[in-house]
Amino acid sequence: MRTLVATARRVPYATFIVFGICCGIITLFLDGYISKLPVIGSLGWQVVTGSMMLTAFTYQWVLFFRRVTRDNTNARQTLVLHRWVGVGITFLFALHAVRLGHTWMTALSVVFFLIALTGVLNREVMKYRQNWIYLLWLTCHIGLSAALIPLVGLHIWVALAYQ
Repeated sequence: MRTLVATARRVPYATFIVFGICCGIITLFLDGYISKLPVIGSLGWQVVTGSMMLTAFTYQWVLFFRRVTRDNTNARQTLVLHRWVGVGITFLFALHAVRLGHTWMTALSVVFFLIALTGVLNREVMKYRQNWIYLLWLTCHIGLSAALIPLVGLHIWVALAYQ
């Protein structure tokens, strides 16, 4: 218990992202009850929250492209912003998702939660002692993020086509 409290104090975003993941899971398990609320169930709400998530997802790739191009200017600030934007996305997901949906929507939700989970299990939280474990974690986090792109594209196409 002391370790959890110490970790929560050292990396406060970890606590928020776990809470955001829980909120998202609860929202999905309410399975449509939230969509009956006047504002949240509206197409306008879905477009606004979806657009905010899409903007945040696009920003998240800035860290990856900075690493690839070896642009280390403000690297620490970019990493901190990457983590907090990830926290924000989990809460946006909880506000955006109104039901679990069909198989591909379930896949999108699972991939999203795995990205958030791998994001919180980063080097700062887990203190990886061996570099190969860190590289495995990084490959999973980036690979899942890349897998999310076509799922989001499909979601946008289907959601707008059938509204």
